[in-house]
Amino acid sequence: MDAAAGPVAEFAAQLRALRQSAGAPSYRAMARAAHYSASTLARAADGSTLPTLDVALAYVEACGGDPAAWREQWRNVVAGTPRGAARPAQTQPAPPPRAPAGVPTPRQLPAGTRHFTGREEELHRLSAQLLPGGDSSRAGPPPPGEPGAHPVSPVVTTVCGGGGMGKTSLVLEWARRHAAAFPDGQLYVNLRGFDPGGPPVDPATALQGFLLALGLPQEAIPPALDAQAALYRSMVAGRRMLVVLDDAADTRQVVPLLPGGGSAPVLVTSRRRLDGLATTHDARRIRLDPLPAAEARELLGRRLGLRRVAAEPEAAAEILDRCGGLPLALTIAAARWGARDGFPLADLAAELRDESARLDALEVEGSLVGLRAALESSYRALSEPAAELFALLGSVPYAEIGTEAAASLAGRPPQRAAALLRELDDAHLVAQPAPGRYRTHDLVRLYAAERGRAAGPEHVAAARARLDDFYLHSLFRAERRLYPQRAAIALPEPVAGAEPLRFEGLAQALAWLDTEYANLAVLREDAVAQHRHEVVWKIAWALMTYRIRRGRMRDDLVSWRDALAALPHLSGHPEAAYMVRCGYGGACVRAGRHAEGLPHLRRARALAEAAGDVFCRAEAHFHLAAGHHYAGDGRQSLADATRALSVFRTIGDPVWIGLSLNAAARAATHVGAYTEARAHAQAAYVLARSHDQTDAEAEASVNLGFVAQRTGDPAAALEHYEHAVLIHRKRRNVYFEADVLEQLGYAQAHLGRAAAARAAWRQAAESYRVQWRIPEADRVERLLAAQAEGPVPESPTPSGIMCFSVVRT
Repeated sequence: MDAAAGPVAEFAAQLRALRQSAGAPSYRAMARAAHYSASTLARAADGSTLPTLDVALAYVEACGGDPAAWREQWRNVVAGTPRGAARPAQTQPAPPPRAPAGVPTPRQLPAGTRHFTGREEELHRLSAQLLPGGDSSRAGPPPPGEPGAHPVSPVVTTVCGGGGMGKTSLVLEWARRHAAAFPDGQLYVNLRGFDPGGPPVDPATALQGFLLALGLPQEAIPPALDAQAALYRSMVAGRRMLVVLDDAADTRQVVPLLPGGGSAPVLVTSRRRLDGLATTHDARRIRLDPLPAAEARELLGRRLGLRRVAAEPEAAAEILDRCGGLPLALTIAAARWGARDGFPLADLAAELRDESARLDALEVEGSLVGLRAALESSYRALSEPAAELFALLGSVPYAEIGTEAAASLAGRPPQRAAALLRELDDAHLVAQPAPGRYRTHDLVRLYAAERGRAAGPEHVAAARARLDDFYLHSLFRAERRLYPQRAAIALPEPVAGAEPLRFEGLAQALAWLDTEYANLAVLREDAVAQHRHEVVWKIAWALMTYRIRRGRMRDDLVSWRDALAALPHLSGHPEAAYMVRCGYGGACVRAGRHAEGLPHLRRARALAEAAGDVFCRAEAHFHLAAGHHYAGDGRQSLADATRALSVFRTIGDPVWIGLSLNAAARAATHVGAYTEARAHAQAAYVLARSHDQTDAEAEASVNLGFVAQRTGDPAAALEHYEHAVLIHRKRRNVYFEADVLEQLGYAQAHLGRAAAARAAWRQAAESYRVQWRIPEADRVERLLAAQAEGPVPESPTPSGIMCFSVVRT
């Protein structure tokens, strides 16, 4: 039969069509995925002869086809091709080459660690991925020929993690426990992908070692890598073996060492994620993180002795903390002190306490296994831009950083910075706890700081300036979204290379502030330490609205106190004097320190009057109204609120008129002038609704609710309070929500709904405690206790501050 006109030619044409539909990849690219040479794959589709099933399926898989469908098609071609026509050289696989008689079964695994500890979850996952049924109840895969014996491709699991995370120890421990599952042996090679002592092992060298271990004479090993790999796959086919590829540099080093079928599962360790293996060979990945606290303590106890660790619990706890759960660090620290029985653990803890010498304390003299050496080998494998970013990350005081911040730190576009961070994540020099967020282990950060110092102080200082300006200007833009009506203060233009964020709305600004709050706090503390007085007060100003909204009153007070300390150094900034006095006075009032705060608010009013600033004078009266309200002086609060209202009406600012109406309503309720209070609150509610001021709308609802409560209408009060709670909850105003929940509980109680009242008060008490508003929490706890003993007392005047934070919906 003429092959060119028969089923063989048709099969070849279909293979060529499949390749075209896959985008016409080059045969060289297909060869990398198929483990066959480019020439072999090209011949498979030229129609001269029917390729073997293995070659045909490799061609199909390299083009993304369905192997099952093509296997059936290949069999149909074989069945329909007459004798003498172009058929495959063999339709059944030949038996794999076997080792000569007398060659021992390869058992190449090196010795594991005697003190292996923990990692039970990871060991279980390895069993689930590599053993049939997920455990060793069956001694490995079923023999060849049984139904469902082996998958077509090898089962590959990668164990990845940073240097010193214990990858090799984990793999060797698992292999030791399950040796019986692989009666035909274990092949092992250290690929030295990140070995500080030399270059990575060439795949051809590793293959030669495997072939020799399998009993093949040296003279029988072919010189070409493709031929070696094919022979290796043939010799392993059908054998129940385990292949361990330790410390792989990258996917290209691993692929030639993979068996051709599923009878020999493969365990790969690497400091990289090896995404290529997951893509082309469906490799499963297990990422090792630092040991949990209990497992780290167990490891230290096994190394040093449980009695010794128990005798110095505080020192042991500090050692564990300084090592951060890193197995290599714990092992080195324990090894150094294990030989010094008489030395107290407190001395080791003291060595590790000093950041400048901590990495030195985790070195092994005359050895390449120290922590610094392990990190050095990972660092040297980075591209130059990624290495530069890594060094800069160690030069800043932030434990976690976002992609946009890292872009300003590096002075690169965000897309490029994201790629560099991915490279660092791939090398496990950073971890990604959430999308776009990157964290560095404390010990890794110390090493990065060493690299940063080597880069030179000018380079690091310029990067720090870019990052500081990124945070400061992003903070101010977020504050504008929270409080657009507030008079803005000026900032110098950001330095070149800093790219602050722009926020599309309030929700986006709040989400960023929630995420970056810890770093903004560090920025503030750093500015205080460096005597950057202008930055200190401006950060206090910019964070005030957010802190009130989130109930962070203690942080707010500390921040404004530092701003007050900076004030003598800001003599050329008159706006700073007014803002800082207002800010610190308000923070004291919100924290219950009325006697300390009111003089500062009065001083702010005097500064505004001396400057002839009508708006600031009215604003100062508004803040004084809040301060006197908190201090329990309702009459003075009403007087200041009335003055503020009069001036803002003269100015014609509807938003501040509404705020002042709320302040006057709150003060009027304090002195029992409920008719006046209701009128002010109703007017404030109308203004807030007409100008989309939902916080002010909630404040007016609280005032209306309190008036209804005090004038004998708890049902109306409940309706107003519930409306205010909904607003605060939607906007996550936890500070104000707690105040309203307390009042809502009174309304429920006066309606005879004791259970509902208790529920509201419990929520209020819990929120107060979370915010460290202990006096308020204690007050509500006493209220809960008193409810069970007698009638509910009359509700106090709402304690929530008048809305300092005015925000658009």
